[in-house]
Amino acid sequence: MPSTFNITILGGGISGLSTAWYLSRSLPKSCKITIIEASNRLGGWIQSRRHGEQGILFEYGPRTLRPGGLGGLAVLELIKSLNLIPSLITIPKTHPAALNRYIYYPDRLNKLPHSLLSLAPSLSRAFIRKAIPGILREPFVKPANTDDESITAFIARRFNSHIADNIMSAVIHGIYAGDANQLSVRSVFPSLYYYEHYYGSVLKGLMRGLKEVEDKKELERELGECVGDLINDMSKISIFSFKDGIQMIVDALERELRKKENVAIKMGEKVVKLEIENEKAKVYTESSVFPSSHIISTLSSHILSRILTPTLPYLSQTPSVTVAVVNLAYSNPSLLPVTGFGYLIPASIPNNIYSALGVVFDSDAVPSQDKVNITKLTVMLGGHYYYGMNSIPNEDELLSHARWVVSNHLGIREEPMLWNVTIQRECISQYQVGHLDRMRELHHSIRNMCGGRLSVAGASYLGVSVNDIVLNSRMLAGRVVEWIERRRKLNVTGLESVEEIPTPII
Repeated sequence: MPSTFNITILGGGISGLSTAWYLSRSLPKSCKITIIEASNRLGGWIQSRRHGEQGILFEYGPRTLRPGGLGGLAVLELIKSLNLIPSLITIPKTHPAALNRYIYYPDRLNKLPHSLLSLAPSLSRAFIRKAIPGILREPFVKPANTDDESITAFIARRFNSHIADNIMSAVIHGIYAGDANQLSVRSVFPSLYYYEHYYGSVLKGLMRGLKEVEDKKELERELGECVGDLINDMSKISIFSFKDGIQMIVDALERELRKKENVAIKMGEKVVKLEIENEKAKVYTESSVFPSSHIISTLSSHILSRILTPTLPYLSQTPSVTVAVVNLAYSNPSLLPVTGFGYLIPASIPNNIYSALGVVFDSDAVPSQDKVNITKLTVMLGGHYYYGMNSIPNEDELLSHARWVVSNHLGIREEPMLWNVTIQRECISQYQVGHLDRMRELHHSIRNMCGGRLSVAGASYLGVSVNDIVLNSRMLAGRVVEWIERRRKLNVTGLESVEEIPTPII
């Protein structure tokens, strides 16, 4: 390694911050890490703010996390290392917020079964009964000879169109704010793809499961050792947050990074050009130039495609959607007609005139964040409905739209005591059909054309959830450290996991 090795990280969201934190723990002080963030705050789409004299907490982005899977373990490791365990708010699997989730269709809330035992009482509802024929036929449907297809096509083929157009469409609204007709089943729900591929049936796969490949098992063991007893504490937990919201992770990362002698955080510096040529790399902002030994971009891929030389294929082909987040707080604590986490709205719903995606019952989903007993909701609007629009509604219009939704869906007609409207522009990447193949080509292009000077991370590539992003940042940082420690020429793209898709052990 040269006497001075400069790593420049583009973007101060959760991906950039966690990547910098993992690197700073392992690299020597002679390795300088610089985070460049265009705005005057860190955290990206994660933002928790208190409003009003009573300090009501509104989440503008992600509001809860799940402890399961490798990504969940990676986040728990991060939480433990940042000493955030005392600030946890946990929701057990027996809590109404975990058990009660709804879909609004066509003009009422339909509670989804949360287990086989809860399925029988649901059969009296027409919405659930229409799904039964598809569930019964699924084990007998022959697998398709295709590498990828849309989520709608996959679910309709294996189950039926009712499940695809209503249940799965609503789920995709909740995760991606996207169109299930466009998104890739292999990239968004890889387990479903593998269940069909290896068992010939999704239901058979769900019953039998797929064991992780050996390299993932090793990572699981490593994370388990780091997390320790916290794994047992979280085994009965459905979701969790923090006393002051998800922002607490961002704030803790910032505090720790600012203590590091070899870490610098540059805020209010918009990157306008990125040059990689003749094994030299430079980052240009509106006011400065940062010569870099290696660059890690956590910017969205379409932004990176506009500023990067050389031009790389497929960077610009992952679109993103804009979501309007409307937070509402009411002084009356008993306004909700049901208890639970909230409800999602499928694309098939009639008269969805304001492009609503779903509503979270925040006062049920994460209780005890506020000192007063209130009803608190978040209405999500837009997503793929806004895609391609020349202009979207302004904040006043969005507030009016959100109030129309809760009035017509939930019967809440009271004036909110507090509200906030946030327009999250191009905030969720859309993994459309063929995404995995495009990422594989991009991986090879970065490796062959960037001279080992560029890696990519963040939601444009291998997962949009906080869990996915933290896990991928950890893996990327580990690869970078490994190459530097071996004093080899660094050539890590961040997309290594798509180069050869491992075969799960059945």
